[in-house]
Amino acid sequence: MRIILIRHGATEWSVASRHTGLTDLPLTALGEEQASSAARVLRALVPHVDEPVRNFSSPLRRSLQTAVIVCGSGAVIVEDSRLREFHYGDYEGLTTAEIRDSRPGWDIWRDGCPNGETAEEVGERVDSFLSSLEGAHGTSVVFSHGHLIRVLAARAVGLSAVQGSIFSLETAAISIIEDPRGEREIKLWNHDPSLHDSSRRTFDAPGIDSSSPTY
Repeated sequence: MRIILIRHGATEWSVASRHTGLTDLPLTALGEEQASSAARVLRALVPHVDEPVRNFSSPLRRSLQTAVIVCGSGAVIVEDSRLREFHYGDYEGLTTAEIRDSRPGWDIWRDGCPNGETAEEVGERVDSFLSSLEGAHGTSVVFSHGHLIRVLAARAVGLSAVQGSIFSLETAAISIIEDPRGEREIKLWNHDPSLHDSSRRTFDAPGIDSSSPTY
């Protein structure tokens, strides 16, 4: 089993570092460009055209837009509400600095969000999604959000949801989780697709060959 994780491209709020949970923002022009770069990388990440590939996305607009740009308008993309972003509750739309003005020392991983979710609650959603992938052959391409993907990565490799804090993740970044020896491991993390130079034959990320067939 292989899981390719792709964070959505940039939005106005992500550029401003505002917590964007259920607010349904579209991609900016930059976000669309980032998604196009991710599409070129994904062609190399799925090396066999006959390999089973399933595409999943958060139902939020920024994630679905990214998925359509990356996979193509004709691709089957399954919307899964378990992949929606952390519900930030009263902190929706605020920056960390703004939250800490009224709540000094606040940490989302430890403290959660009033009238929203805790990391552990997000972890329960992620665990359910990961369980649905058990036994699947081929590649699952998952489009989602910054905090959600960090929790998913932590839970996939046996860490607690709160330990998602050890990961950083940029917009449109690509990560890979595999289980080549029966135990999940992180093969690639936070790869910036814009680093690819189309004039070169290969990507800088390990194991990615730009000469592979198109997906």
